[in-house]
Amino acid sequence: MAKAGKWYKKRYFDEIIFFSAIFILTMLPDFIKPVSMIYLVKNLVFLALLYGQAILHRYFIFPFLMAKKYVYYFVSGILFIILGAGVLLVLDYYWVDPEYYKSADVILLKDFLYNIVLCSISIAAFLSLFLIRNYSRELEKKNKAQLMLSEMNIKYLHAQLNPHFFFNMLNNLYGVSLTEPSRTPELILKLSDLMRYQLENANKDIVNLKEELSFIRNYIAMEKERVGKRCLIEYDIEDKEMNAHHYQIAPLVLITLVENAFKHSLTTEREWFVKIMVQLENGVLRMSVHNSMPDQNLKTSSTGIGLLNIRKRLELLYSGYYMLDIIENAEEYQTNLVLSLKYYNHE
Repeated sequence: MAKAGKWYKKRYFDEIIFFSAIFILTMLPDFIKPVSMIYLVKNLVFLALLYGQAILHRYFIFPFLMAKKYVYYFVSGILFIILGAGVLLVLDYYWVDPEYYKSADVILLKDFLYNIVLCSISIAAFLSLFLIRNYSRELEKKNKAQLMLSEMNIKYLHAQLNPHFFFNMLNNLYGVSLTEPSRTPELILKLSDLMRYQLENANKDIVNLKEELSFIRNYIAMEKERVGKRCLIEYDIEDKEMNAHHYQIAPLVLITLVENAFKHSLTTEREWFVKIMVQLENGVLRMSVHNSMPDQNLKTSSTGIGLLNIRKRLELLYSGYYMLDIIENAEEYQTNLVLSLKYYNHE
């Protein structure tokens, strides 16, 4: 469970401060002279309604603008402002200052237009606060994500695609070059692609999903060379709509699950297997990784940092849009990831 944020960073705290500042500035001229409590209450209610219609605009009208439905936003926005101005005029006429409207020279249309201006200004002020706050939080979120990605890349370079891994791969390549020289260029190319992808994309915020899945395929291909026929390895991708190239994902999120499966699946007592299934449908990525449980005497020490890091990154980058489940029994370790991705039309 995520830790609760600091109280002064809560949205309601910003809005209370903003509302209080507006109320004080509005009433400042009246504070110079003695005023009754009922007068303050009436003005407070009037301002609360003014501020309330701005909040309603934010939640019910502003989404049209974010969805690029400009006609809906323009028409509904105007009607909403007119309705808000009418409510304020009625409140002012019958309760806040009825004595004022008893005067013969009062023009209701003028006051109605004044309320329209008030509603428009309050909406603009509230939306400005909302947009500034969201921009600040997104910037903070992006900085945290970049910092975590950098830390993860350092750990990844040292602990996963480390010199020992490449040393084994080069040894395998040497063996293949002696027995099956025709396969050597293909394996060298895969290893080269593996290294190049890591160097070029590790520091990016997002990468193309198709390229990320190809990177995993190359990694698995090299692992096949390392473990040979001792391990049953399956890697299946189901993308019926052939849309993987239209989606993007944070780099090196999926590979951690794959690397853990190979690292912690070695067994001689049962069938040694690693099965990876990826399904992409309607922007939802489902990745299921099954691997055999290691023998007690073959278990490698694990700090769980890999899974901890991926949980942190997922929560930071895809909060509310992912699900990560782990199922473990005596013979199998299973990791299931469901992730909602954004669609990018590159055509």
